[in-house]
Amino acid sequence: YGQLARLLHAAGHRVFITGTPAEGAKLVAASWLRDYKPYLAADLSGEFTLPEFIAFIAAADGLVAGSTGPLHLAAALGRHALGLYPPIRPMHPGRWAPLGPHADYLVFDRPDCQDCRAQPALCTCIKAIMLATVAARVSSWQLLPAPR
Repeated sequence: YGQLARLLHAAGHRVFITGTPAEGAKLVAASWLRDYKPYLAADLSGEFTLPEFIAFIAAADGLVAGSTGPLHLAAALGRHALGLYPPIRPMHPGRWAPLGPHADYLVFDRPDCQDCRAQPALCTCIKAIMLATVAARVSSWQLLPAPR
């Protein structure tokens, strides 16, 4: 996601990182935050209660994530939601794609990926999705009206 943040920042997008306090601590420990902070509008890890986080997503133009709750919230709230998925069952988008008027997904086309089957937590198929493809998809989003 760091290289994606760099591409989106270069294209004029404001990029925010969110997550739990523990996820934010992992970014700091892995030096990820130091390396990519110049490309972020803000690191908001651990900053929101659930209602605040939902309001933040509702106010955002869109969200890019793996198949997570925030992705599905963005889709349900009518925001742009781009999910990044591996091609294997049960994690594939055929089952878990976001649903909504501005929801979409990308999946690396390698349905026989045995690496991901053996160790799903270390799946590299999502990393194989071309960053330029993700950035282009985000750049194609039309501005949505602010939620009421």
